[in-house]
Order: sequence, then structure tokens, then C-alpha cells
Amino acid sequence: MFKFDSVSVLNSYVSDVLAQNTNLKNFELTAEISEFKIAYSGHCYFKVKDENSSVNCVMFKSYFMTVDFKPQIGDNVVLRGSVELYSPSGSYQLKITSMKRKGEGDLHEKFLQLFAKLKEEGLFDPSHKLKVPVLPKKIGVVTSPTGAVIHDIIDTLRRRNPNFHIVLYPVLVQGEKAPEEICSGLNYMDKVIKPDVVIVARGGGSYEDLFCFNDERIARVIYNMAIPVISAIGHEVDYTICDYVSDLRAPTPTAAAELVLGKYDDLSDNVAGLSLSIDIAMKKYLEARYQQIQAYANHKALISPLYYAQNQTQVILNYKHQLDSLIKSKIELESSKISSISASMDSLNPDNVLKRGYAFLDDGSGNAIESVNSIKKGSNVKIVLSDGKADALIEEVYFE
Repeated sequence: MFKFDSVSVLNSYVSDVLAQNTNLKNFELTAEISEFKIAYSGHCYFKVKDENSSVNCVMFKSYFMTVDFKPQIGDNVVLRGSVELYSPSGSYQLKITSMKRKGEGDLHEKFLQLFAKLKEEGLFDPSHKLKVPVLPKKIGVVTSPTGAVIHDIIDTLRRRNPNFHIVLYPVLVQGEKAPEEICSGLNYMDKVIKPDVVIVARGGGSYEDLFCFNDERIARVIYNMAIPVISAIGHEVDYTICDYVSDLRAPTPTAAAELVLGKYDDLSDNVAGLSLSIDIAMKKYLEARYQQIQAYANHKALISPLYYAQNQTQVILNYKHQLDSLIKSKIELESSKISSISASMDSLNPDNVLKRGYAFLDDGSGNAIESVNSIKKGSNVKIVLSDGKADALIEEVYFE
């Protein structure tokens, strides 16, 4: 048995073995680019793959300058180079000296074909997009129950406005089974939960990771929904079919939470500003009409002859009657708007929710219990009602 004194010695030995293999010194490989980045130094680091495997590649600046196109994720390319072992990590990579375009990669080609098909059918037409409500009372979210996405959405909503109700439909957001689960979640929201708006979200990932959102079934479900949908897939630079067909696209899941619910303080300021604008507008309106009446009253035709003056008096009286009716209608309309906005804000007040017979559980430290995962059998909790609290002991916990 051969003995290596250290990992470095082993890696050096493997590197020499690879270097001595003539097939690995200068070869040609056709593959699809799945990751690609250009470092500040000008060197390129990327990954290529087929259906079952992938491998890391490096192409130094001097060689990359000879490439006559801009490589993109999804490109099928013909590479020339050699295999080398990267000793610090003990992993092998391809050292590329030449890159030529083979044609569009399979995944990207599928995306382009589906995009063209759905666009021609009008699924991306702005005229079909629904308007997201200003003050949604119930917000649906279709995403993974684990990971940072759902926590980022909830935390952002809490910071902006505590008066919201969120319903999560947990789904896979990657892999072959993901589109079917996402469709089920969207249909359940549309037919059963019926929230005011739905967010379909997923965090960042590779082109392949996000590709499940380029599914025709998801696109058609979103298009036929009666509820507005906000798409928040990946990061700002990532675009999927889901983004194009949704009623509103957010660059990130956090941005989706910011778009769906305004800040409470901002909404309050808007109501106050609206009331002030109404007061100013009505004052200007009344002043303008008063000056108009005064002009009629002081017109020389009203002085002489008497008959003409009497006729003009009747005209002025008619104007006054119309003005009174118009002012009354205007005041009633604007008052109705203010009452509607005030009622919407009152309905979001958690105290009013409790007065309707609802209650929530407190862990005893002032924190609301949102999930059965947060309590255990034998736990002591407080039941918070509209007019007081009550202590309770959890005898059993049931999971749905």
C-alpha cells in the first residue's frame, strides 16, 4: 500500500497524473452554461452541465478576449481546454482556452418558445392585469414554508403595518413536482381562501433552480385567477414566465411585501392630506362662485331697465339653486370617500377584530403565538380578548 505523507502530496500526485493523460491535455467538449461570472480581474469563472452532471471551468482574461460573443446562462457552447486539479480544495476544474457558440441551450430554448407562444395568445397583455388593492385585509402567500422568504415577507409586513392577516400555502419551489404544487396553491387561494392579493415567491438560485416557474400550467392558472397576483421570483435580474403573466412583478420577495402593504403612518398622513385638500378645494370653489354671483349682481343691466333686471335676478336665483345643489353633492361625495377610508382603517384595527369575538394567544411574555409549532403540551398561555385576559393550560396540540 502506497503512503502519502499529506493531503498536499496526494493532490500534487493526482495533478501530475491528470497532466500526463494526453486525452485531458487538449480536448473538445460540448455543454450548456449553467452559471457564469466575470471577475474584476477579467478572468471568467463558470459552470457547464448536461442532464446528469456539471463541472467548474475557468477561462483566463487573455483567452476570454478571443471570444466573439457574450456568453449567457443557457448557451450551448463548444469548449477546448485541459483538466487540472485545484490543489487548495482538491477539486478538479476545466482550464478553457477556446469557446464557441453551439446554439441556444435546451432550457433557454424552451423558455423562448413558451414566451413567444404565450405572448402571441395575449397572456402578457397589460389590459388583462388586475389592480393590486391599496389596503388588502387578507394576503395570500404561495411559497416554501422553510427558508428566509416567508420570514422576510412577514417581517417586512410587520414593520410597515401590523394590521394584516396572512395565509400561507406551502409548496415546493424547485424541481419537477414544484409546478403542480404551485398550481394547486394558486387555485386553492383563488377558489377557497379568496384573499385580496396573492404573492407567489421564491429566493435566489441558479437558472435551473428557478426554471420550474417557466411552466405553462402556472402561467395559465395565474392568467385565469380573479385575484391579483404579485410575482417575486429570485433576485432583481431574474425573469421567469411567472413574472410576465402576473399582475405585478416585484424584484425580490421583500420588495413584494413592500408593494402589497403601505406604511401605516403614510396611509394616515394620506387621509389627513386628503381631508385638507378637500377643505381647500371647497373653499376655493365657493369663493369663485360667490365672485361670479357678485359680478352678476353688479352688472349694469341689473340697474336699468327694471324689467331686464328682474329677468337677470331670476337667472341669478337659478344659478344659486344649482350652486347649492352642486356644493351639497360635492360635500356628500367627499364625505363618503372619507367615511369609506376611515371604515377601512377601523376594520384593520386589531382591537375591533377582538370585539367581533376573536381572540389570540399570548406566550406570557407579550408575544403572540402564530403557530402550533410554538407551543407544547403542558404550556401555560394567556388568552387575550377584547375586555381582558385569561390564563390557560395546553392539554393537547394537534397538527393539521
